[in-house]
Amino acid sequence: MDTGPHNGAWGGSEEITSRYRSIIEAVRDGVFVVNLDGTITYVNDSLCSLTRRERNELVGNTFDTLVESGLVESAEFDRFVTTINSIADGEIQDEILTFEIDQETEQMVDVRVSKHIRDDGTDDIVGVVRDVTDRERRARAAEQKQEVLAKLYQVGAEDALTFEQKAERILSIGCEYLDLPFGFLSRIEEDTQEIVHAVGDHTLLQPDETAPLEQSYCRKTIESDDLVGMQDAQAELGDDDPAYELFDLGCYIGTKVMVGETLYGTFCFAAPHDRDREFTAGEREVIKLLGQWAGYELERQRFEERLEGLHEVSQRLLTAETTTDVAQITMEMVVELFNLPVSAFWEYDADDDVLSAAVETDEAVRIVGEAPTFERGDALIWESFDSGEIRYYEDLTEQPGTYNPETPLRSEVHVPCGNHGIITSSATEPRAFDEIDIESLRLLEALVTEAITAVKREEQLAERGEALQQQNERLEEFADVVAHDLRNPMTGAVGFLEIARKTNESQHFDRVEQSLERMEELIDELLMIARGDRQAVNIRTHQLQPIVEEAWSYTDAPKATLSADDPLGEIQADETRLLQLFGNLFRNSVEHGGDDVTVEVGPLADEGGFYVADDGPGFSEKSRAEIEAHGDTDEMSGIGIGLMSVVDVVEAHGWDLLVPATDQGARIEIRTGERNE
Repeated sequence: MDTGPHNGAWGGSEEITSRYRSIIEAVRDGVFVVNLDGTITYVNDSLCSLTRRERNELVGNTFDTLVESGLVESAEFDRFVTTINSIADGEIQDEILTFEIDQETEQMVDVRVSKHIRDDGTDDIVGVVRDVTDRERRARAAEQKQEVLAKLYQVGAEDALTFEQKAERILSIGCEYLDLPFGFLSRIEEDTQEIVHAVGDHTLLQPDETAPLEQSYCRKTIESDDLVGMQDAQAELGDDDPAYELFDLGCYIGTKVMVGETLYGTFCFAAPHDRDREFTAGEREVIKLLGQWAGYELERQRFEERLEGLHEVSQRLLTAETTTDVAQITMEMVVELFNLPVSAFWEYDADDDVLSAAVETDEAVRIVGEAPTFERGDALIWESFDSGEIRYYEDLTEQPGTYNPETPLRSEVHVPCGNHGIITSSATEPRAFDEIDIESLRLLEALVTEAITAVKREEQLAERGEALQQQNERLEEFADVVAHDLRNPMTGAVGFLEIARKTNESQHFDRVEQSLERMEELIDELLMIARGDRQAVNIRTHQLQPIVEEAWSYTDAPKATLSADDPLGEIQADETRLLQLFGNLFRNSVEHGGDDVTVEVGPLADEGGFYVADDGPGFSEKSRAEIEAHGDTDEMSGIGIGLMSVVDVVEAHGWDLLVPATDQGARIEIRTGERNE
């Protein structure tokens, strides 16, 4: 029986045959030749190496020998035979088969078979065998990676699951993917490792279990700039390593979990035995992604908790009646919800130009003692307050201008609350605040500033209410006094009427009419002032232009002219009271400026509000002063009932009214404190 390929298969001459034989023997791919009855007639050295068989074990036999030895499964051999037959019958020209030739090593090969016709017309089947184990492993690993990533994405996208439920499922997915029994998420605080979530039955790797960081595998992960994977922990750490002695883990892979820029802990997998292979690049990438996912989920969960806490703060602040109440509630919430125990609220005293501590947390008092009162320029807190911007000092020892260079505080956040004061949160370690802390304090500042503004507005309204009450009482007394004086014009009217009846002269009737008209005006004026209806305003957002035009339509002055910028923007006001305001201003302009007066309405350029101006005679200095005094003078009726109604509307909204001096005409400015859009 031939032990080499027939000469006809290679070209016919001995020299050519020898040349091709040397080439075939040198290639790394396995080469074999079989005749049509399946007998192997030639193999090269590479094929012998792949099958781990000697040449004489193969040549002269069929590939059944590989099946009998267990190297190739019978199903794979059947596929091979079917392909050979199809090529022999001319059904196909060639074919590539991929199959496993060693179950223990999972060795995979590509076998390309094709028909070869010799010079004498007989047929052979020539096969080329290539080891594709690495390729198939990479393909299988990529497929497994895609599958596990799909599972992880599906878990992460389920909004109904809590973080705890997601963590447990993802740990289980990771264990299955790596074929390791233990998976755990740890938290690192003050050189201690605490297990937060875990799967597997390792006694020390269960939720709430703690261990010194120096005795944990995770210390290696924390110390490393990259993920840490140990195929054989005993060999890499040594028998006397404290972590190996405590946990007795044979293999380990772990990655850091970062919440923002702050270390939270580790995301790890392990087994009690070593691993038969190293962790692949794909496996390392998946574990890194798991760590990133955990950090993102923890950050999102923490921020959502902060938002819920801020909502609770907003509800609590609604109950505050004083600025001290606001500061007290704020400090309680900062400690309880934000876990920032060293905090204080500093109130700004405009009279003395100082910042003094309104409320301090207990921990702040314990660490730094009783807070001082800061005069302007005393400390960094003044720079932050004057800037109006949140400032974060990562390390106070590196900052010039620190109030107390010996302070035990190392990092601090300053949160100005408008011109009301400033919140400070501190820590005894540097860089203790992360992005979530800063953003939470930023949102808290908005709530606190609004709460203080509302409290002060209520206090101002209460003060105004008391002042109005006193004013009404004075007016009622004034009305009683003046009512007594009505007897004089009434007596005069009666007297003139008597004379007029006797003499029937018109001039006496005119005097009677004049007295009665004066009495009516005086009575109406006194009643409106003494019994003014100051109802609560109903604030809504309105476009100013339509309200101005509607109020103007009520003015009975066809020859008068209205000039109004269009658009005038929006305003927060009670629509009915605003109509009352414009109606009285327009009526006042017509009454004093004549039927052909020109009235102008426009927005204030420098701040929120509007003005109403006319080309009439204008106001005297005394009238201007009385109007701006908001009726606090003794001669209130001197400014006119219409303008008193305007003042009443302005006060009800908490606005400011100014009457600037003008060269010609009258101008009244209403400053609302909010810019027109």
